[in-house]
Amino acid sequence: MDRQTLDMEGARHGEISAASLQLGDDTIAIRRIATMCVESMEFAPWDMPRNRQSQRLHATLCVANLFFALAALAWWGLVPNQPSSTVALFIAGVLLLLGIFLGIRAAMIAAKIRRREPYYRLTIGASDARQIPIVDDNRDVLIKIRDIVRHKMDTGDTETVGEFDLNLDIVDLKLPRAAQPAARSPARPELAPGSDDPEILFDADEEEAVAAAQLKSAS
Repeated sequence: MDRQTLDMEGARHGEISAASLQLGDDTIAIRRIATMCVESMEFAPWDMPRNRQSQRLHATLCVANLFFALAALAWWGLVPNQPSSTVALFIAGVLLLLGIFLGIRAAMIAAKIRRREPYYRLTIGASDARQIPIVDDNRDVLIKIRDIVRHKMDTGDTETVGEFDLNLDIVDLKLPRAAQPAARSPARPELAPGSDDPEILFDADEEEAVAAAQLKSAS
């Protein structure tokens, strides 16, 4: 059976440049993006024309085999105790088993065709009414791409560039340089260059000697 992939539902790879967004064969300017939304979707990976045709073929052969099996059983019942009736009974058994097998196969194909699988779609709408979808089964990746594009729209940032390939689970985005943290002030004052000892701001002995001389002259 043939199986379609998410590539048929939307873009799976793209490139974010300084002022534009390349998604598959579509290019859209960042400043022309009007809307962005992430939504949960479902798709039928086995619902394809070739699989539907195969299911119809199996169902038709099942009905045909069961019809001829019943006809052979009727022949066996109408002409008992004849060599041809034994052959008819054998043919009826083979056709009956083959019809059951084809019926089960047709039911399995029909069940696969009706099977649904969830995925997520980031739809980017442009001011010229274009809508470009990006699809993946991981919502967090689409949220990250949406936030990066929104950051570029809001701030006019041209440093954020990169590319992504969701088929290979690769998201390589270069974010703008973060602001450098302010330098921490030293806990203690720096020593003067070439000095091994701390600077002495006051000399306690000299201060006491000056005070004593002042008292003596006053007396």
